[in-house]
Amino acid sequence: MKSKWLYILLAVIFHTACQNDVELTSVCTTECSKIPVAVASASWFAYDSVAYIFGGRTNSGLHTNNLWKYTPSTDNWTLIDNTPLKARVSSSACVVGDLVYIGLGFSGPIHHDASYLHDFWSYNPRTKEWKRLADFPANTTVKNCLFGTDDAIYAAYGFYRQFTQDVYRYDILKNQWTKLECTTSRTVPRAMDVVGATCQGRHFLGTGFNHNSLRFWAEWDPEQQHWTTREKILGPGRNATACCATNEYVYLVGGRHYGDTLTTGFFYSSIQRYSPSKDEWEYVGSMPYEAENMVAINIKGQIFIGLGETQNGKIQDCWYKFEE
Repeated sequence: MKSKWLYILLAVIFHTACQNDVELTSVCTTECSKIPVAVASASWFAYDSVAYIFGGRTNSGLHTNNLWKYTPSTDNWTLIDNTPLKARVSSSACVVGDLVYIGLGFSGPIHHDASYLHDFWSYNPRTKEWKRLADFPANTTVKNCLFGTDDAIYAAYGFYRQFTQDVYRYDILKNQWTKLECTTSRTVPRAMDVVGATCQGRHFLGTGFNHNSLRFWAEWDPEQQHWTTREKILGPGRNATACCATNEYVYLVGGRHYGDTLTTGFFYSSIQRYSPSKDEWEYVGSMPYEAENMVAINIKGQIFIGLGETQNGKIQDCWYKFEE
């Protein structure tokens, strides 16, 4: 009997080792100036060839409402003053036309309704003008994936106490939220901690967590209000990853694979990318470190990546770039 359990234990250890992240060097990362205050679980957006990082959690454990501006041409960070949003993690942002739409997120005790933040704002980085918009109508405010079109913003998934597939539509002209009645492919799961991006005019979302880290990848059709299954990501499932898109590809950076009491899981450093035209994934490189809740931003074909939290609990200030 002892030999049987020893065999099972060895099999589990072997299986776990085989699931570890790949290490690749085909992408050459260049180190950039570090952000002045290390953060994880921040939101991000690009505007006028500049990167912005909002909110997140610091190494002191506190949430912040800092809005940092990173200028690639000077490799310099600047703190934007007078941000009206309260401190938070897991907020969401997207750009439509001349405006940034940002808000939602979480700050406070877990499972307290007041911790799930409903405020939603527009921000013009050129004029520095902030405007509070209609509040988000549900408590699923954690890590919503936002897709922008000319006249609307779609807030997908999110989290509040249970896994969801909910999609809400914000009408930009009417300043009004509506919950959509969506249809979906059978294999598109409910989840939390998903990521997504718009590439070639198409909206993609996936990864995340539902009792285990997930590999799913799906496309959102705003006209049909339908999710369609696409090719799964490579390797084991991952959540808490970072995502951005260029004109040709969607990139996934870092994240973690959940582990239970037998398999402790692991963090990712690998970078993989998705081709919408081919519906294919490929590994393209590795980060200099493994982390979850990182940031990934495309600025004119340069991918800027970094920040996040490593497996030892340290929140990072590192900032890198690589060419597509």
